[in-house]
Amino acid sequence: MLACRVAALLPFTRRLAAVGRMAFTNYIMHTIICTTIFYGDGFGLFGKVERVWQFAIVVAIWTLQLIVSPVWLKHFVFGPLEWLWRCLTYLQWEPLRRMPAVTR
Repeated sequence: MLACRVAALLPFTRRLAAVGRMAFTNYIMHTIICTTIFYGDGFGLFGKVERVWQFAIVVAIWTLQLIVSPVWLKHFVFGPLEWLWRCLTYLQWEPLRRMPAVTR
């Protein structure tokens, strides 16, 4: 909470908030990337990647999510899976695209 109040960290905390708003999508994306890397249907590297490279993979995925999530949310209201979940919950199509700002 203290980091949220530091002005110098604002660009990072905004990106982190975007990742949080797309938590379901990012969780599934992380899972798909890692199963592709580690399991037999993908590269089959389970048990073959040293700890330092495992850490590097996590950092790379997080970096990707910190870059992609704010860009996505600039154009859309929800992440794709959050939108689908919301539509299924309310049994109606919810708007996905952001409406352009009205200027007068």
